[in-house]
Amino acid sequence: MRVIAGAARGIHLKSIKGLQTRPIADSIKESLFNILSNVIPDSIMLDLYAGTGAIGIEALSRDAKYCTFVEIDREAIQVIKKNLETTKLKDKAQVLRCDVLEIIPYLEKDNLKINIVFAGPPYPLVEKSPYRDKLLILFDNLCSSHIVHTDGILILQHTKSDFTIPAEASNLDLYDVRIYGDTQLSFFKTK
Repeated sequence: MRVIAGAARGIHLKSIKGLQTRPIADSIKESLFNILSNVIPDSIMLDLYAGTGAIGIEALSRDAKYCTFVEIDREAIQVIKKNLETTKLKDKAQVLRCDVLEIIPYLEKDNLKINIVFAGPPYPLVEKSPYRDKLLILFDNLCSSHIVHTDGILILQHTKSDFTIPAEASNLDLYDVRIYGDTQLSFFKTK
């Protein structure tokens, strides 16, 4: 796993031993950042279920202004911090150990207007519709509480599937879907 482009291009990132995280494939990461190329410079990003930090670090390497990494696993937190050190991007980031579904109070204190939210939860969690619904409601709440900028983009990485947006997240608009093998990236914005 490496940084594909920008200031930290070519730097290999540390990974996490075991199977608790699922790193995004470089080809999918490259496609994602091609889609976001016009939005990344000077953006503020939120990397949920950050794992190794690969998505947020890629954004910072490509001139994102700032990234908040959210992860609950202690080992993953240490790996994110080491990867930020290695890439010399730690001054543009904060790492929060927190349950993703409880992140709003922390973000409200920061008073940042986020441009891009990326969530790459463990696939078994997001395959369950009650958990996926909670994530989509979180996306909606991030927008309605004005944490996410009005033209912000929210991205959910999950296994390829059709789903409906729950009524409690009725302000979300699914405007794009990209499929890469069994991985799907669903892109949302506010209506």
